[in-house]
Amino acid sequence: MMKRIGIILLLFGLLIGLSGCLGGTGRQPLIRQYVLEYPPPPKGGQTAVEEMIRVERFSANRLYNGLAMLYRDGAYRREVYPEHRWRVGPADMVTELLRRDLRQAGLFQAVLSPRDIEEVRYSLEGAVEEFLESGEGGERKALLTATVTLLDLSRKESAGLVVFQKTYRAESPVSGKGAPGLAAAMSLAMSRFAQQVISDIDSALRRR
Repeated sequence: MMKRIGIILLLFGLLIGLSGCLGGTGRQPLIRQYVLEYPPPPKGGQTAVEEMIRVERFSANRLYNGLAMLYRDGAYRREVYPEHRWRVGPADMVTELLRRDLRQAGLFQAVLSPRDIEEVRYSLEGAVEEFLESGEGGERKALLTATVTLLDLSRKESAGLVVFQKTYRAESPVSGKGAPGLAAAMSLAMSRFAQQVISDIDSALRRR
């Protein structure tokens, strides 16, 4: 009888130990999250046009749809920084920061988001094509490539609808180590990208 009880207790102990292993009681790795940060550009001296613009949500190449912090590690290879993530997807970060910087530039009476229902004359659309750390030529750099299209919705004919469409490539050297260095460099690349887009919009408005 005592022997049978001992066997039962032994099996019970083994069952508890096995369930603990399967339950994954070990500590989960700490995931560090990053966003782009840089001061908005100083307000320009341009006079705002008597129009509003809507900055639509940018799309992204499928490779950059997630939150992974990618780097190019040789031909055909893309790796991620383990335990490091973007807090927001690249397309959304680019959209929100460009909208903020465009408001600060003061080119329009108002800069709206897709959630705003007001009718606007101008619409800005875009697509993120590259958003990663590149090591080409032995130099680490943050690379942001995006195509931007400015539309004039007051033009009914297709020939006048597109004000301009342009692909931008902004780069910035990565000086810090790992994911924090990439976040700092990508912030600078985003700042340069936004300045180029705003400058081109300003030029296009002056021509019109």
